Amino acid sequence: MIKGLIFDMDGTLIQNMPYHMKAFNVQAERHGFKHVQPVSNKFYGRHNDEIFINVVEPWVIEKFGLQFLSDEKEAIYRELYAGNVRLTDGLEELLADAAAKGVKCYIGSAGPRVNVELIWQGAELDGKIEGYICGDDVVNFKPHPEIFLKSCEAMGLKPEECVVFEDAISGIKAGVAAGCKVVALSTTAPASELAVSGVEYIVPNFEGITIDSLSKMFE
Repeated sequence: MIKGLIFDMDGTLIQNMPYHMKAFNVQAERHGFKHVQPVSNKFYGRHNDEIFINVVEPWVIEKFGLQFLSDEKEAIYRELYAGNVRLTDGLEELLADAAAKGVKCYIGSAGPRVNVELIWQGAELDGKIEGYICGDDVVNFKPHPEIFLKSCEAMGLKPEECVVFEDAISGIKAGVAAGCKVVALSTTAPASELAVSGVEYIVPNFEGITIDSLSKMFE
């Protein structure tokens, strides 16, 4: 029986990935460095430290430090995205259905608390989602299952009673490792790429998804 839904935030709850990508580029232009490889969907769901280590030359990290690079990039992202918050298609209806059926909802995001709060306020999630676990609350990041395990714990539910919604392979792996049921969204990466993770259910967005349809998926 499904008792809880856990939503990744970036690219799942909201469609904000283009703003993140632009923020990386704005920052690079600001400081006069180039990315040695594009910040692409293979990094979705990863922590900024891991991304920067892979996409900038060592001198950039030595000069600015990972903490500064991460904090500044996220600040640029928030400036770009503020005022543009909109839930992914079909999510309002799914949240309403979950509330009507007594199914708890939570956010499990690797983003910093200030980013989650921006979305929480902008999308008016009070009363629709119970709470969140963010990157500031964990030691280990996706594909480690800590974020989703703590989300289940916060709801007072067992992992097998929860469905995780994710758009990134690292997040899909984290949901599976946590012991949750997983549904992937092809919102930021094509279904063919997500299928490599072994996830069974891939949907374009939340339209038409209900608690009853989820129960049938996993019965």
